[in-house]
Amino acid sequence: MMAPKFFAQIYFIMIPIICGIVTVFFLLIGLRGIITKRPFLVSSRWLLFAMFLAFLPGISMILFPGSISFILKWLNPIIFTVALVAMCFTLQGYTTFGITDTSFREALLAALQKLQLPYEETLSSIRLTSIEADLQVSVQSWVGSGVIKIKQREHRSQLTEIVAAMNEHFRRSSASVNLTTCVIYLVMGILMAALGIAAVFFFQNIIMELL
Repeated sequence: MMAPKFFAQIYFIMIPIICGIVTVFFLLIGLRGIITKRPFLVSSRWLLFAMFLAFLPGISMILFPGSISFILKWLNPIIFTVALVAMCFTLQGYTTFGITDTSFREALLAALQKLQLPYEETLSSIRLTSIEADLQVSVQSWVGSGVIKIKQREHRSQLTEIVAAMNEHFRRSSASVNLTTCVIYLVMGILMAALGIAAVFFFQNIIMELL
């Protein structure tokens, strides 16, 4: 079991680094949309990685010194771990930022046309008839975000090509935008930076008290 001083020293180093990495990621997402004023897509794996880093301090609470309460020591890691596992299932494919219903649909259909992929639209997906694959799309236009993924894992390379074509369409066209999610990410980045700075002073004081 870690001694309190050693644990505080580890967190004194770890939390600012984690906050710094997550801050950079959030700021890049937010500023990219705000500065370019264009929608874009990124792999949801990057979001999952950022969430893993953000949850890591909570998960590692299982290593807290024995004096901490049993509930705090075990409940928080369990909650964060379950949430992270759930995100592994939900954060698949690619996440879109700065979109509206219209701009997303236009970009997707333009990409399919460019790649010469015939399709059939259904209520919940787009059937790519030439390769027998299904694109699953979810758009939350009120916040300017959405997710696109392909049901058949063997066609993930095709999804990558579709996303690349959509990003190219967004760069070349004057699509309508909704930057709500980008603003939210910018604010979260600022808050994460503040949290990292606060953590430095917090654990520094703990270390000084334990000397």
